[in-house]
Amino acid sequence: MSRNPVIVVWREAFRRFKTKKGARCSVEALLKRVKNGQHIRTINPLVDIYNSVSLRYGLPCGGEDIDTFVGDIRLALADGHEPFIPLGGEENDPPYEGEIVYKDDVGAICRCWNWREAQRTMLTEQTKHAFLCIESIDETRNEVLYQALEELASSIRRHLGGTVKTHIVDIHHPEISITD
Repeated sequence: MSRNPVIVVWREAFRRFKTKKGARCSVEALLKRVKNGQHIRTINPLVDIYNSVSLRYGLPCGGEDIDTFVGDIRLALADGHEPFIPLGGEENDPPYEGEIVYKDDVGAICRCWNWREAQRTMLTEQTKHAFLCIESIDETRNEVLYQALEELASSIRRHLGGTVKTHIVDIHHPEISITD
């Protein structure tokens, strides 16, 4: 796995900030399970769709329930005091200072980009409004990113009957509105 060019880029990025031991981009965890012959378990239809896109394109994907956000969501460096209860957990496990997190006005909703998601904002069968992200930090893979975004959007429309708005956030477009 450590020689996979897709994973090498993410491991190098994770080395640039403090993380929990063993933190890896979400696609690496999925690829490792497949490589080891383990089954990718079904979670719910929306998560299953983004996991399949993640595996097909080798890009980390994640999602959160918009209706659970408090204030705006932002990708930022953690101050180290943001409350965070990981998916399936019960105890606060705040991010390290300087860790890259998605957060809202209450706390972290995902650590190390989308490595570890929060219990508070997880997608469920009852989710009506979802924030999904596909992450890419390798500009040489922009075409793959656009293909993955299109497949994610078309799969949601086709299989779930959802409506989709797609945006790219980058250094030139650092924010979007997801409530319009």
